[in-house]
Amino acid sequence: MTDEPQSARNETSKLTANFTSNLGVGLITAGVFAPALSLLSEYLMLTRNEFLYVGAGCVVLSAILRWAARSALRSIQ
Repeated sequence: MTDEPQSARNETSKLTANFTSNLGVGLITAGVFAPALSLLSEYLMLTRNEFLYVGAGCVVLSAILRWAARSALRSIQ
């Protein structure tokens, strides 16, 4: 088995962090912005209470994903 050069490991860490961070952004978009926009229309996707629960859950999951992304970046040398 061959060892990866340090620069390749660094790039892998960056890509992992970027992917994880983008998942968090998608969660915020799907769980907060889309239902919030639907509150402005006649056809609600969620009731206000469901919106609050889903939005809070997505914000928490997004924060966890952001923390995981920052952890991946700590391995860069």
